[in-house]
Amino acid sequence: MYALEEGLGLRRALLIGLAMLAVWAFFFVKGQQGAPFISPWRADPNQQVAAAAQDDGTPLVATFVAQKDGLSVVGPPTISPQQIDEILRSYGSPAVGTGQAMYDFGIQYGIDPAFCLAFFIHESTAGTRGVATVTKSVGNIRTTPGYEDYQGYRRYSSWEEGIEDWYKLIRELYVDEWGLTTVEEILPVYAPPADNNDTPAYINTVRRLVESWRRAGE
Repeated sequence: MYALEEGLGLRRALLIGLAMLAVWAFFFVKGQQGAPFISPWRADPNQQVAAAAQDDGTPLVATFVAQKDGLSVVGPPTISPQQIDEILRSYGSPAVGTGQAMYDFGIQYGIDPAFCLAFFIHESTAGTRGVATVTKSVGNIRTTPGYEDYQGYRRYSSWEEGIEDWYKLIRELYVDEWGLTTVEEILPVYAPPADNNDTPAYINTVRRLVESWRRAGE
C-alpha cells in the first residue's frame, strides 16, 4: 500500500515538473521570437521588461518618434554672432555678449547655433525666467553626477560653460550615441510628454524660430 502511494506521489511530482518545464519553454520561445522573455516566477516582471527595453542602447522614449525627414540640428551656422547677440538683447537676456561663444561652440560640435539659441529661448525666455536665472543653463539640463546641482538642474559658473555643455550633450549623446539628429527626434527624448512637457509645441517653437532667422539671413 505504502509502495503504491509512494509510486503515485513520484508520478504526480514528475507530471508537475513536466508541466512547469512546458510553461518555461513556452515563455522562452516567445522571448526568442522577439518578445522580451518574462519568467512566470519573477516577482516583478515589469522590471525585466524595462531592462530589456534598454539593452539595445536606445532611450526608452525614443520610440515616440521615428522621423528622419525633420529639421536637422547638424550643420554649419545659419546665424551670425552679431545676430545671436541682437536676439538675446531683444529678450533682455543676461547672456548678451555670448553670441561669439555660442557661434564658436556650434562650429566646434557641428551643431547649427540657431538651435542652441532656440532651445534657450523656449526653456527660459533666454535666461530671464525660471531656474536658468541662477543656473546659467541654456537648456535646463537635469543634473547628473559630477555637476553642481540646483533644484535638480545643472548649475554652471558662466553662461559660456552652460552653452558648451548643451552642445556637448546634444552632439555626444543625442547625435553620436543615439543617432537622433532632427528636432522631431531629439525633443521627445529631451523634453518628453511624461515630464509634463508640451513636446509638439516645443518642436513647433524651435522650428518657427530657426526658420524665421534663416529667412531673415537670406
